[in-house]
Amino acid sequence: MSRLMRTPRPPQGAADIVMVRSRAEMDDFIRLPYQLYQAHPHWVAPLEVERRQFLDPRRNPYLRRSDVGYFLARRDRAPVGRVAAIIGPDGPGRQRRGCVGFFECTEDPAVARALWEQALAWLRERDVRTVTGPMNPNMHHECGLLVDGFDDAPRIGMPYNPLYYPGLFTAGGFTPVKDLLSWRLSPANPKLRKWAGYGDMLQRKRGLTVRAANWRHFRSESDLVRELYHASWQDNWGFTPTTDAEFTYLARQIRLLAPSGVRIVEHEGTPVGFSIILPDFNQALACARGRLTRHGWPVGVWRVWQGRRAITRGRVMALGVREGSRSQGATFALVADAMAGAVTRGWDELDVSWVLEDNQAANKLLAAFGATVHKRHRLYARCVQHRDPCSCPIALTHTAQEAARAAHA
Repeated sequence: MSRLMRTPRPPQGAADIVMVRSRAEMDDFIRLPYQLYQAHPHWVAPLEVERRQFLDPRRNPYLRRSDVGYFLARRDRAPVGRVAAIIGPDGPGRQRRGCVGFFECTEDPAVARALWEQALAWLRERDVRTVTGPMNPNMHHECGLLVDGFDDAPRIGMPYNPLYYPGLFTAGGFTPVKDLLSWRLSPANPKLRKWAGYGDMLQRKRGLTVRAANWRHFRSESDLVRELYHASWQDNWGFTPTTDAEFTYLARQIRLLAPSGVRIVEHEGTPVGFSIILPDFNQALACARGRLTRHGWPVGVWRVWQGRRAITRGRVMALGVREGSRSQGATFALVADAMAGAVTRGWDELDVSWVLEDNQAANKLLAAFGATVHKRHRLYARCVQHRDPCSCPIALTHTAQEAARAAHA
């Protein structure tokens, strides 16, 4: 990690920005959200031990291949903000793009501005030209700021933030570039039952079958799902391929959370698509308050074990079908399978998140199924090279999106 970076001696009351180097500073970086969100009833505290493991490059292969700078803001020695500047393994040599992520801050534009200045200066020194975020640390994990849907808890793997965060991004020169939609499906919806029946009919007529991934053959099944993931998502905005190590890391987490949650649709025995469905463990994790142990006793473990009984919903975190097989009814088959699984588990809700706002095919299909949008997250970007608003492609992209959104309305 780079050497310690500090701003000049700040005036009384201003925030002091340091680049995280020591274990104590990383402790403050990890624990800051637990302090900031004490008054937010819908925020679900992640397990602190999981966050430590996730941010450890020895465990997380993506961070091992990336260049990351962690910045912490303090006022009177108390942490008041944080952000990570991230250069993924594909940049900046080829794409000159970076990311910002893991952003947390008090409702203080001056603190946020100081964090942006340090993070962007660090990226600028490494020849990064544009930056997108928030990504924690990329689009295969939590990404986007919540801008609509603050009235209930986030689903597993989806971020939550205070209402004032978007203002801190725009004040820092960031421009909205892409919205991510969360759709809500109810297994009891008559319209969905109708379409699910249509999916069942297509399966019988067109030789489609849906099965669970066989984790007894972890390597071959993981490779298969990764190949399907890349084949079906490669044309999506912002998509970057994962390495074998990165996808294996994700697959092991999913296998632990939901052994039967990875579903594979086959056409006459040939795999053509997949879905990943997780129970909303956030409903159970809320009871642990971020810790599995208290004073040496496994109170947190007991709380999570008891809380699992309260899980009443699931999340479709990914679904994809090869382009040549989409007209065969494979997507219908996966949706029908997901709803049948929700009914079997006794869930009263299935969340589909996230879907790009301009993915018309997916959004029209979900609307036809009777789904409704209940949350919206937003990705922002800005030019790193220019300190003032400029006419870079990022700004032009936002202008075009706003025009399209207005025309659609």
